[in-house]
Amino acid sequence: MLTKNLPVRIIAQFSVLPLLGATVWAIVVVAGYTFLPYPWLAIPFLPISLLGIAVSFYLGFKNNASNERQNEARKNWGSITNDTRAFMALLATYLPTTETTRKQSILHRHIAWLYAHHHFLRHKRMDWEHNRAVNNQYRQRFQQQFQISTDLAQDIARYLPANEVAGLERAGNQASKILQNQSQALKDLREANLIDDFRLFELQNHITRLYEHQGKNERIKTFPIPRQYANYAYLFVLVFVALLPLGLLSEMQKINNWLTVPFSVLLSWVFLQMEMIGDYSENPFEGLILDVPITAITRNLEIEVLEYLEEAHRPEPIRAQEGVLM
Repeated sequence: MLTKNLPVRIIAQFSVLPLLGATVWAIVVVAGYTFLPYPWLAIPFLPISLLGIAVSFYLGFKNNASNERQNEARKNWGSITNDTRAFMALLATYLPTTETTRKQSILHRHIAWLYAHHHFLRHKRMDWEHNRAVNNQYRQRFQQQFQISTDLAQDIARYLPANEVAGLERAGNQASKILQNQSQALKDLREANLIDDFRLFELQNHITRLYEHQGKNERIKTFPIPRQYANYAYLFVLVFVALLPLGLLSEMQKINNWLTVPFSVLLSWVFLQMEMIGDYSENPFEGLILDVPITAITRNLEIEVLEYLEEAHRPEPIRAQEGVLM
């Protein structure tokens, strides 16, 4: 997540190829019209302007869908934060003060669930995510900067017994398996007559809500904006960018043919950047700068739980670096 303005170096890095391509194409068009007998290169601007309007509407639709996915992801993690705090409050109210070991075990398991859910969202790579070499370089850099672990077993070994960690390795969905174990732990409280049926229902209700939050996040992670919408947006932008200097040439020749180049490059860059912003915003859990900061949220909740348990060893919160928070 960006906490400040988008760094200039990142804007420049992702603008070099679009600017270079648009510049070369505009120069070719103007040179062909000026020095070669190709008068047909100057076409009326009206149809191109109509195409630009259509592409703008289409990009608006795609970017709005991408923004909705980002907002839903943020809301889901906000709900996880709220339900974590409510779960701690219920355990403090319902369990006798003498049952510190059981309370610690349940809340440690909740931290393990946070890590397991975070691990799937952050490190599972999907085919439609951005997996180019430059993207992977940024992922590795952020993992080093923010000390993002890729070893789930190591992260949860501090909070779960060894036999439970071993059982998770065989599970297809480790976060769901942890919630199943959590439900069994709550059932054990009832069988030990530490809580009544109503309180068991209330506690289990929180587990159900965690399942819902997990499922919503997994849906965002594993199901993208339909590819026909995403791919055609990029295709339409390329068509518009290709035709743009031809239309501008018919207007700029009234002043100077070569003015077509800077204006064509500028407009092409704007449309390509609009498409790219929507493309990257579509995936809020792919480990890049536009992600929801789930690593920081997970760490903050871990600290809150450990503070509630009055444990001395607590990790430091994750803070933004260079305007980025992961």
